[in-house]
Amino acid sequence: MTYSFPPSLHPLRDCLRTFGADVSAFKTDRQAAFMAQQLLGTRVKFPAKGKDMTETMLRIQESARVSIQLSTPQKEVVFKQGVNHPEAPMQKGFLGGAQKHGKKGRQTKHHAFDHQAVTSGVHIFCDGAAVPNPGVGGWGYAVYQDGRETFAGWGGDPQATNNQMELTALLNAIDRARALSENPTVIIWCDSQYCVRGVNEWMAGWKANGWQRGGPNADPKNRILLNAELWQAIDAALNVASGPKIVIRWVKGHHGIAGNERADELAERGRQGVTDLDGRNDLADPNDLDVRYRQIMEASN
Repeated sequence: MTYSFPPSLHPLRDCLRTFGADVSAFKTDRQAAFMAQQLLGTRVKFPAKGKDMTETMLRIQESARVSIQLSTPQKEVVFKQGVNHPEAPMQKGFLGGAQKHGKKGRQTKHHAFDHQAVTSGVHIFCDGAAVPNPGVGGWGYAVYQDGRETFAGWGGDPQATNNQMELTALLNAIDRARALSENPTVIIWCDSQYCVRGVNEWMAGWKANGWQRGGPNADPKNRILLNAELWQAIDAALNVASGPKIVIRWVKGHHGIAGNERADELAERGRQGVTDLDGRNDLADPNDLDVRYRQIMEASN
């Protein structure tokens, strides 16, 4: 027996489909809620095991409306060339110049970057930030096909760090890339060295050490890997057998690269969306981000 979404949750079901989720494969409502949290970046608190999850999933559905318009696959947040979305207008292609939506107090500058290289194929730019750090956080990503934006996603968290939001942006970008199965390769661009070097240089070692830093003889205090749950989720997403080859590269932030500035704008939109919730208590306790991730991971088992 598998879980069947009730009519009140069909918008959530349809949105999960656009992310490539097999909505007919969930055995329980708790598994469905867990996958929704992972794909949509929401942080709704789960009830005790065994409790009905309908109200929780309705809260996930409502919270996700802040970050991603929930609708049918034909009405998802897709920005096609020549069509302007009322809340997130189509941006120019990469050669159209930088946007002016940088983080507060920073000026965009140009640096050595091959703009022509990203005018063909599929590229995803992602970004995340918390203001202050830690504080209200936001993440965002923009998908480009042959230099034109085709999709955008964003979300936020009431209490997070910069690194947590950068990792969340990357995780959502990877999940989106997996859905683009018709493309042999998808390149994800991120301005966080922590994320890019973490994936390309450090993550294999952390995994081999049981998701800890250093060797077995290191001081136990120095072996703690911050944001371990996010790193594990990224590792799992990258090791899915299906989908395109995913390449993760670094791009310098706030240097006139339109895709990076667009991702920054979307991250700010996600952050503002959390702020605009105006104190609503739909989200989980903001004081223990890692504890919340562990609870969600345990709840899915």
